[in-house]
Amino acid sequence: MNIPRRGFVELAGAALAAAVPAWGCRPRESSGVRIVRVSRYYLEFPRWKHVGKNARLEDHGLSAKDSLVRIETDSGVEGWGQSRASEAEARRLLRRDPLSFYDVAQGIRSPLQRNDAPLWDLVGKLLKQPAWRLLGAQGPEWVAAYDSSFYFSDLDPEFSNRGVARIVEEVEYSLAQGHRAFKLKVGRGFRWMEREAGLRRDIEVVRAVRQAVGPGVRLMADANDGYDPATTRRFLEQVGETLFWIEEPFPERVAQDLELKAWIRGRGQHTLLADGESVGDPARYRPYIRSKALDVLQGNVLGFGLQRLRELSRLTAPAGISLAPNNWESFFGFYLEAILGRAVPNLLMAEQDPCSSDAVDVSGFELKDGHVRAPDTPGCGWTVRMDVLARKATLRWQVQ
Repeated sequence: MNIPRRGFVELAGAALAAAVPAWGCRPRESSGVRIVRVSRYYLEFPRWKHVGKNARLEDHGLSAKDSLVRIETDSGVEGWGQSRASEAEARRLLRRDPLSFYDVAQGIRSPLQRNDAPLWDLVGKLLKQPAWRLLGAQGPEWVAAYDSSFYFSDLDPEFSNRGVARIVEEVEYSLAQGHRAFKLKVGRGFRWMEREAGLRRDIEVVRAVRQAVGPGVRLMADANDGYDPATTRRFLEQVGETLFWIEEPFPERVAQDLELKAWIRGRGQHTLLADGESVGDPARYRPYIRSKALDVLQGNVLGFGLQRLRELSRLTAPAGISLAPNNWESFFGFYLEAILGRAVPNLLMAEQDPCSSDAVDVSGFELKDGHVRAPDTPGCGWTVRMDVLARKATLRWQVQ
């Protein structure tokens, strides 16, 4: 049956909205093993610097905090990954064959629902395949990446004598680490400065960073809904030609987003419009996909999970819309996006909250010249050091 593109997007959107995980897919094959124990740990991941305010929120601090789930089997093969699954969800995995949750066409559907990373790791190891290949293997080997840790350090009392120069210093440090794209927080006039003075400072920051990094580096600006449409246009009049995208300038509305996109194009600029990180229900994306009101959708990588983001990619790719999943306060999110970027055709960039861990080895992931590469090893590609985990993590619960 020939379905017009608009009809396809509507039908696909309805299918995604109705997609409730069926716990137990038609298995690809039997693994011969059973899940015997599931544990959830809580970890802190230190950042290299203190991260300050954004338009709406107070300081973000010196570390990110996240949960790590371990799925053990009677064969000794284990799955590890970021997951905020509950005890009740985890209990429904016990005594099941991990491959009973996996189907070549459908992917993974399980009681963990969106918290699916440890299962992708486990299934990949059992099938001796990297998770990105099981997810589709439709993306490039090297995925564009960016550092999004440039908050309002110019307003931090510690750097009051440095001002905008402090943000430039942070960008230059990130350049040395291998990044070639940077997202700058703007919207100082929403809460922390007088509105006009805040807008002037936002413009000053973007211009100063652009001068420091030169023309071959991508810059993005994120207002965290701290602007209104008129302020957004004033900001873009001054810096729009230098920005790859403008993110969350104001609370998303289809009509206002379409007006802003038309205004940007009418000026001959190519700045993309990105939004949607706060959306938890995929059905809410349907009018944006249908109308192409956004260029980039940013469903949160942890809130959606790998399975749901793969499904979202299948909706947005035919409409010419890119994905750039939101990732903040997570060590694992960046590496999950690297995996997803090798899996789907329309992941635009992977977002990093630069933090580290001596409990989780991610040395198989490479960051070079602004791109990240997920490894070819089975599963998700990370290794957990149990001796460090025992010393530094808090065990939240364990079911067996």
